[in-house]
Amino acid sequence: MPNRPARPDGRRAVRGVRPVPGEIGGFDAAARPRSTRVRLTRRARRLAVVLALCGGVVLGSWMGPFLAGDGGEGLRLAGERSVVVQSGDTLWSLAASVAGGDDVRMVVDRIQELNGLEGTELVPGQVLQLP
Repeated sequence: MPNRPARPDGRRAVRGVRPVPGEIGGFDAAARPRSTRVRLTRRARRLAVVLALCGGVVLGSWMGPFLAGDGGEGLRLAGERSVVVQSGDTLWSLAASVAGGDDVRMVVDRIQELNGLEGTELVPGQVLQLP
């Protein structure tokens, strides 16, 4: 009898006998271990990178003012004696921040004169000269 190769379980293969389904080397596809690794296409990897970058931008824009130390409340100076109006700024709040020991009403009047303002309405992004 010719020497037949051994099966993975160590038993000798017998001619004409089929392996039992589910055994090692059997025909049962459900018994085979399945790969649990997720394989992404190139397009899916690109989408994941774009979403991660977008998340970083959103997080950075939200946390930036807090990490800068001003909490988003400080004045944004455009020059030595000027300021860029932010959303929520009023003439009174700007004048109070630069008045020091002076009367805030007088500083408000001076800001209006320097910038040719008729009223007290400010627009975000507007640059105001300060006294």
